[in-house]
Amino acid sequence: MDENKHPTQSDKEKEKVKPEQAQPGPADGVDGSPGARARQVLSKRWLYPAIYLGAAALIIGLMYVRTQMGAHRAAAPAPQGGETQPVTAPVAETYAWPVAPGVQPKVTLGFFPSHGSDQAKAQAMVSFDNAFYPHLGIDIKSADGQPFGVAAAIAGKVTKVTDTPLYGKTVEISSADGNVEQYASLSDVSVKVGDEVQQGEIIGTSGTCAFEQSQGDHLYFEVMQAGQPVDPTTLLPKM
Repeated sequence: MDENKHPTQSDKEKEKVKPEQAQPGPADGVDGSPGARARQVLSKRWLYPAIYLGAAALIIGLMYVRTQMGAHRAAAPAPQGGETQPVTAPVAETYAWPVAPGVQPKVTLGFFPSHGSDQAKAQAMVSFDNAFYPHLGIDIKSADGQPFGVAAAIAGKVTKVTDTPLYGKTVEISSADGNVEQYASLSDVSVKVGDEVQQGEIIGTSGTCAFEQSQGDHLYFEVMQAGQPVDPTTLLPKM
């Protein structure tokens, strides 16, 4: 038997070990230990950016949650006595009739309606010195025809006090809502410029004036909104 042509038993056993079944070892230049595998993973260039992006996303998420929780706590009203107090908007002050308590007012001359009928316009004109003028306020008289105390229809600051034969003594008050109220045809005034007056506070007494002499003793009441006269009866309580 020619041993050069036929492999021996030991040679056959060696052939049974296939290359792909051979386990790599340090001699092959590959370290199979867990530490070596970790070093291989960390050597990947994409790993560090991925870690940074993941950490950044986590931090941003935590900051967002804290911001929302802080905003919720700030918006919630502080509890008092163990109960949550409702948040309410401030109530705007409404107008009152500009007369002293106990006086029954009546309107004897109304507001000139610029978009009203010709008849309504004619009924709200003032005749003076052979001419007619639109009535830009209302005339208020006491039901008994007697002089009466004039009260502030709404709280505000006295911005002007005048005295002319044509309109009599006049008080101008600027209220917090931006309107300007004018009280004219007064016989006397009990406030001065700069005074802060409350609603219902007496500011003068009704009287007469040359411009509306036919009205006798009365109060001329005018309201200006954004520089334009408006019908005071739309602001005053219904009689």
